[in-house]
Amino acid sequence: MHYLLAGAIALAMVIFVFARRERRLRERRELLQQILDLADAFEHELLDCRDQMRSMPRRGGDGPAEALPQPGALAAATAMIDSGLRDLLAHRLWIRNESAHAPLQALICARDALAQAQTGLQTQMARLADARAELRNARAALDAAARSRQQ
Repeated sequence: MHYLLAGAIALAMVIFVFARRERRLRERRELLQQILDLADAFEHELLDCRDQMRSMPRRGGDGPAEALPQPGALAAATAMIDSGLRDLLAHRLWIRNESAHAPLQALICARDALAQAQTGLQTQMARLADARAELRNARAALDAAARSRQQ
């Protein structure tokens, strides 16, 4: 009878340890998936931002000079985006090379860093959209003024 009880306790402990290990592995897989999803979304937003920056008119065009972005500001923004892409690549390489052995806390920090960077980029994207809208409004006002002078 004691052997049966000892066997049942041993089996319960094995099941407990196995279940705990499986839960940790599942949490790790889910965390890695979150990191990869955030990295993909962040990369897409960085590329979109770079495309929008490239489509911004430059000084010397027909728009109002005060509405056009400064060349240095565009260069700085482009450099920031390129730096973000390089950092993201380094992040992906770390994930590939180290994620299997990294402590869970390091993965959580990686996920949180990506989320924070993405939030910062979204703020910058909103500013860029505002600048583009201001430029469109300034051009529309110039076009309307030019049409009224022609009449």
